[in-house]
Amino acid sequence: MYYSLSRLSALDVKWADLFDANQESFQEFHHNPYYELILVADGTVYLQAGEEKLTLHAGDSLLLMPWEQHRGWQPNERQGHFFWVQFASTPDITELDYNRAPQLKIVHAPPGQTSTSQQHFEEALVLPRRFQTRNRYKLLSCFEELVQLLIKPKGYFRFQATLLLGEILFILTSEFLEQSHTDSAFPSSYTTFRKLLSHINNNYETDITKEALEQMTDRKYEYLCQIFKRYTGTTMVHYMHQLKIQQAKHLLLHTAQSVQEIGQSVGYVDPFYFSRIFKRVEGISPQHFRQK
Repeated sequence: MYYSLSRLSALDVKWADLFDANQESFQEFHHNPYYELILVADGTVYLQAGEEKLTLHAGDSLLLMPWEQHRGWQPNERQGHFFWVQFASTPDITELDYNRAPQLKIVHAPPGQTSTSQQHFEEALVLPRRFQTRNRYKLLSCFEELVQLLIKPKGYFRFQATLLLGEILFILTSEFLEQSHTDSAFPSSYTTFRKLLSHINNNYETDITKEALEQMTDRKYEYLCQIFKRYTGTTMVHYMHQLKIQQAKHLLLHTAQSVQEIGQSVGYVDPFYFSRIFKRVEGISPQHFRQK
């Protein structure tokens, strides 16, 4: 079974601890309102989740859903210890189709990556319900630090706890991605696009020429236009206008500079051309935007 965790999830750690599975209380049914992630630290742990009876070994992790019943099921066997952390997640962690999960294309270029975009892309991290990690000691170290942090809280301990839980989930999802043989390499066109986007974001106020872009990326301008449109849904020229107008809006609202001065400062020498582009992007003239 596999679960989907959004990249934009807000994680909230409730509690964490190291548990001795030999305690009598382990044989009683437990259920809590939060997600619970378990990592076996040593030995063998016999855990029943719902109707499923599991034998977990050192390095095994198990994710339990909110209110999922669980308990120990081998009271006569010597058992080990396991770390557990209870946490909330917004949005919720959702179940994935078992048959699709191993073939999911995890790594891809999300839409709306430009600095003027209002889109939010919540690509999914795939988290297996049960997993045998190769990074056992790294995970154990994270859990130990998390437990100690909650026992002796200091400073921004809740924020630090969130970071530690994020690191734990990242280790598990990254290792699963590697073991599932999913293609995790970005296409070369995406690398070129990111280089191109970074250059435009840092130099949009200047006159960016075709020749400069070709020299910087070692690619033809026509190809750069194609990949930019593919990954953003807009053209480079339109995007550069958006960046200039975005800065111009800030200056119109927060400075006493004239419209002509603002147009020149963001790269438009001709004030009439600046007003025309501003109206094309925003729907109103710079003067009316400032008045509103």
